[in-house]
Amino acid sequence: EFFEEWVNQDTEKASFMKKITAHSKKFAKGKQSKGEMYFEPGFVSCDSFAMAAAIDESVVTQHIRYGVSVELQGSVTRGMMIVDTLNLLQKENQAFIMTKCDVEKLKQLMMSALK
Repeated sequence: EFFEEWVNQDTEKASFMKKITAHSKKFAKGKQSKGEMYFEPGFVSCDSFAMAAAIDESVVTQHIRYGVSVELQGSVTRGMMIVDTLNLLQKENQAFIMTKCDVEKLKQLMMSALK
């Protein structure tokens, strides 16, 4: 698995990343074994995707544009981004949302980040 290769590089940065992601990894594996996961197993780092796109826009191979909002009242969710695919919010400004990426370029950027 890429995550293991990524955090097991023999560097201080990789060691730090392994330590700070240990709890999340354990939590996700526990949910997986109990059948409580609503998505496929694997490492998902939204911040890494965003930074990769900012560093090298060719990482993004497909995207969508929609108005977004952050739910603060807790009526649908709390503190999560809501993507307005129906344009109910009629936002003039729209977010650029990556839907597909060049996984190999993403991996190269992430590996380099922990060297």
